Amino acid sequence: MSVYNGENYLKEAIESILNQTFRDFEFIIINDGSTDSTGDILARYQQVDNRILVYKQENRGLIASLNRGCQLAKGKYIARMDADDISLPERLAREVNYLETHPDIGVLGTWMEYIDENSVPQNKLCAPTTPNLIKWFLLFGCPVAHPSVMIRRDTIETLGLYRPEALHAEDYDLWSRASLITRITNMPEILLQYRTWEGNISSRQFQIKEQSAVRIMHSTITRLLGPEVPLEEISSLRRVLVGLPLDNPQQIDRVVTLVQQLYRAYLNTNSLSPAETREVAQDAGMRLLTLAASTTKISPQMRFFILARALRLSPSLFWSRRVITKGVKKAVRMLMTGLERRPR
Repeated sequence: MSVYNGENYLKEAIESILNQTFRDFEFIIINDGSTDSTGDILARYQQVDNRILVYKQENRGLIASLNRGCQLAKGKYIARMDADDISLPERLAREVNYLETHPDIGVLGTWMEYIDENSVPQNKLCAPTTPNLIKWFLLFGCPVAHPSVMIRRDTIETLGLYRPEALHAEDYDLWSRASLITRITNMPEILLQYRTWEGNISSRQFQIKEQSAVRIMHSTITRLLGPEVPLEEISSLRRVLVGLPLDNPQQIDRVVTLVQQLYRAYLNTNSLSPAETREVAQDAGMRLLTLAASTTKISPQMRFFILARALRLSPSLFWSRRVITKGVKKAVRMLMTGLERRPR
């Protein structure tokens, strides 16, 4: 765990690790140049539990701190934790047991629950739970919650730890590279409470994070489709994924084509179960529906074209409750309104 000026929630985070049912661990905490009462809090906990190992340094940032922690770790497995989150009591026990019984898995995450600044539960994140689906979702973003992860030490050492150039997207970069040498999955259990508040790094550094994410996506996608995919197309796709609309019809058409290319290439290069195939098709269709629903400055004909392609990928989208709640209703309503206004 790295901490920088984390006095607000540090006690809860530390207690959640000390109260784990799994007891055999070292708790490495990097104090990354904190100027508040973080140092005093860490000193008190270090006196009462000899599993806590505190290392103080001048402020070097999260990636440098994580790499130092990984280099200091002696265990077979390395678990991540953030200084404002809460690990549920069974987290480490469940993760260790899973990795011990699944030697093919190198990176293991879990589902998580969002909490606010007062620790009040909000919504839940139920990420994909098979390695094949993880690889698909890695084409579009980070499907593994970083502070929920347990990773084999030899896996992260083989990867050369976190890369400094992946600023604020170091986890996405690590999982993308890890997918080339091992299998990644998520346990379908909520074992972490992830705090969202205005002090989060992801909130403060959104633009830098997105720039890093686009570069990682470009690297991941070109491994599948070839080096000819322009970075601009990846950037347009990323805008849609984070909820920013596209207004240029040519951009929109290229994103639609890119999603279809990714879908076909992924099915052709991976051996998926029927259930996984359906899930990938539904996700690809959902991404097209999201594009149709969020794009305002296109003709009804183009919106119909996108909707038709989405339903061709996954006809079940039309009846999916999950999709209805995420925007297809809006897309269909706008589509039908546009068609009704067409001259006869």
